[in-house]
Amino acid sequence: MINLMKKGIVLITILSYLCFFNVSLATNTYSINLVKTSSQYLNNTLATFLADNVTDATIECWIKTASQPATNTSNQVFALVTSANGNAGFLSIIRYADVSGTKKLRAYFGGSGATWAEYEITLSTDTWYHLAIVKDSTVVTLYVTASSVGSAGASGTARDWSTASTGLRLGSGRDVIPSRFWDGKIDDFRIWSDVRTPTEISDNYEQELVGNEAGLVGYWKLNNSLLDETSNDNDLTNNNSATFSSDVPFVGAVRRIIMVE
Repeated sequence: MINLMKKGIVLITILSYLCFFNVSLATNTYSINLVKTSSQYLNNTLATFLADNVTDATIECWIKTASQPATNTSNQVFALVTSANGNAGFLSIIRYADVSGTKKLRAYFGGSGATWAEYEITLSTDTWYHLAIVKDSTVVTLYVTASSVGSAGASGTARDWSTASTGLRLGSGRDVIPSRFWDGKIDDFRIWSDVRTPTEISDNYEQELVGNEAGLVGYWKLNNSLLDETSNDNDLTNNNSATFSSDVPFVGAVRRIIMVE
């Protein structure tokens, strides 16, 4: 009994020296709202963050559609990300489209000769989804909300984004055709120069980053700002007065800290 009492006293003493408190990580308060009928999109004409002949890369972002692409109309696509060099081939393109009557998310990453990684899905309007497109050498894998849903070959040579005639466009097709604008919200857009693993994607997709993480070469929080949070400073330009929205897919994370006094 005496030994038990002593152990209890020791435990109480230890707990008295521990302090638990919650620290809120970076808070996400805004997304960008792109209206298709207003031809709104964001772009950067330089996009000097991925080198020529890139073999590994990852694009991540949150999306929410406000409407659906027209059924079985080739030009009616919601272009999310585009980087191209005229008709010489895309470096990358991500879009939501109706393909022969079937709604699909499609990702093309690798330049001339690559093929689409696609996933048949009807994105519910006014619902947030997280996308990750991972180029691992000659394979492109598409993730939806941290789950792998499709892959395809990417045998083509990726071009230096700085030489692409379109640079980087967010929410627009290569030719800025009105029927190919994104219609809805986009948040927390990231580009990595490496292959993000499933664990890395699932561990970080619901919280903001700092901007200096290893391999992060482009990061736009779109948190009431179009600034690139990395040292590359590829800030985006707002075309046709897109506005920010307080509608966001996540508000941050809370980390419990234990301090010993």
